[in-house]
Amino acid sequence: MKKVLLTICAFFACAYTAIAQVTVSRLELAGTKWQPAEVYGRPESSDCEFTKDAFIIHSDMGITIRRPFYLSNTIPAKFDFRKVGVSTKGRYFNEYLDENHFCCWAIMSFDKSKGKMDLELKNVEFIGPSTITYIRIDKAKY
Repeated sequence: MKKVLLTICAFFACAYTAIAQVTVSRLELAGTKWQPAEVYGRPESSDCEFTKDAFIIHSDMGITIRRPFYLSNTIPAKFDFRKVGVSTKGRYFNEYLDENHFCCWAIMSFDKSKGKMDLELKNVEFIGPSTITYIRIDKAKY
């Protein structure tokens, strides 16, 4: 009986952590700057920032990439440009890549006061990491 109870408790604990997400406001993101904590076990040299309608990536090679984004409460089937700069809150961060691709990241944690945000990729197979921890920075380096 004890084993059955422990198994049930372990199942619910795993299920809870697998779906634990937070809702973030577009206004909480706008004007903030972030840097990935590390990618593939190495410190990341790029940084990024949010405006009300764009996710901007600055690389150490002098390249700046500006991508439209919006927040949603569900994983969309395709990127919806009508929601860019309009959608106010959500549990998913949807980032436009090109006409055939977008990334949908589950916002697993967000603590603006501690300056930490965890994202988990949900909709595509990706060559890069499927989870990223961002640390808030005061100003973009590049």
